[in-house]
Amino acid sequence: MKKIKVFLGIALILLMVSGCGPKPESASDNAIPQGEAASKEDAATKPGIAGTPITSVPDEKSHSLHSGELFAKNGSILIYTGEHSNIYMVDTETKENRLLVRCDRPQKLYFDGTYVYYMPYYQMGRGIYRASLAGEVEKICEKSSIQLWLTDDKIYFTDQIGFDSINGTPQGNLCSMDKDGGNIKVIIKNVKNYFSIQDEWIYYTDLNSRGLYKAKLDGSDRRMLAQGRTYIYTFADGYGIYVDYAAGETFHLIYAQTGEDTVLGQFGVCRRMNGETYVETREKSANGVPSMTEWAVLRINKETGKAEKLSSLNTSDVGIDLMQYVYDGWVYYYRMGHAGQVDGVYRVKLSPNTYETEQFIDQYLYYLDGYGFYINKDQDGRQTGFSRIDLKTKEITTWPLQ
Repeated sequence: MKKIKVFLGIALILLMVSGCGPKPESASDNAIPQGEAASKEDAATKPGIAGTPITSVPDEKSHSLHSGELFAKNGSILIYTGEHSNIYMVDTETKENRLLVRCDRPQKLYFDGTYVYYMPYYQMGRGIYRASLAGEVEKICEKSSIQLWLTDDKIYFTDQIGFDSINGTPQGNLCSMDKDGGNIKVIIKNVKNYFSIQDEWIYYTDLNSRGLYKAKLDGSDRRMLAQGRTYIYTFADGYGIYVDYAAGETFHLIYAQTGEDTVLGQFGVCRRMNGETYVETREKSANGVPSMTEWAVLRINKETGKAEKLSSLNTSDVGIDLMQYVYDGWVYYYRMGHAGQVDGVYRVKLSPNTYETEQFIDQYLYYLDGYGFYINKDQDGRQTGFSRIDLKTKEITTWPLQ
């Protein structure tokens, strides 16, 4: 866990100074793309800021197919990686927590309910693998990639040809293949950074111009949406969030259909959570100067396409910590290395008038549908189990490692 914490601290610093970081949360779209979770029957409306509803929507299918975190969930099955290696499986019905695959430092996980798809770190290995829930492993593709996007019958990925020398993001050709690794097709050549899919469109950054583009899933009908040096965070509900490094790392909200483009602020992070898009950024004043003391937490209104301000957080309060999750009126952060303060998760109440904070748990959490998930360790740092904490009640459920 120490190495994970060190990496997280470095990543947060990089996010502050460059606007770049680990792969952002992928979108769970209102207009549902192929392979997206179509049902919202379990949605529950909860009171939010000044009566504004905060809706909890089950995101697990979108999260598992698109996010690429080291944790995924589908139904009663949880998939996660250990601190340095290997992939584990928890069955919450049978209470089983066991080793699924022995592997060295998997970089990202995707899970469609039948197979786990994963890739090694680019510097340590090549290829795309899939494993059954019985632990049977096959290498389905020799090509390297650090992002997949799964649908019901396809895998979209970047046939990676190196990294950006400054930000460490991938570059190569955007491809598709069947889920067994067959029928590989190059869709779009020379793309940069990560891509996002909504409906029948792929949104991507062109390698040469660094402009923001969209194209049909087969690569046809390519259209430029914005110029600059763009980095895509997410597209959902007809809107996209991207960063333009050519304009001082400004965060933009763009309407995908018309191209209407609005600057939200400078520096920050974007997360797609509970069926909503959130942005934490330094808002710009009327004269175009970003605040040097406050971060604004914004939520994109799906109906109006406008950014609604939920709260302002003072820089001295949140330090270099950046938003990781929003749920039930709280925004969650991970603190590490602050003098005189406890490392771990803390949360800040979303309020326009008061600042209320509390230490939550001394662990790094993966968030999904109102829960945090984490690895248990003994005093010697050995993994002993996997736990889930209810973010509302703080009730903890643990599955011991067998």
